[in-house]
Amino acid sequence: MSWDKYVSDQLLATGNVQKGAICGLDGSIWAVSEKWDVTAAEAKDLASAYKDPTILHQKGIVVAGEKYMFLSATDEVLRGKKQANGIHIVKTNMAMIIGYYADPVQPGQCATTVEALGDYLKSVNY
Repeated sequence: MSWDKYVSDQLLATGNVQKGAICGLDGSIWAVSEKWDVTAAEAKDLASAYKDPTILHQKGIVVAGEKYMFLSATDEVLRGKKQANGIHIVKTNMAMIIGYYADPVQPGQCATTVEALGDYLKSVNY
């Protein structure tokens, strides 16, 4: 299965994620939804934020040129929001899964979907 299939079949097909991406922790883009321009620089910034999320307090979370208000971070999850839309990012052993949701999808629905894929990838050492 290609990385594109993970985005289309495991994220977008659920209806809980409107746009998705999988990026390496080095900032490389493995797969991304059509017409969603997630950049390697943004991915690299997000990966470094897992080590020190304080920069997100000042700068917010930027994905595909869109700025989201930083909500919270753990060592594996970053959350951001912009009006009724938001972003949920999960770190695995080698990658990050970025999920975008828009109203009427609720944050928890997106989180459950993105984290389930993250748990699977961690279980197979990705």
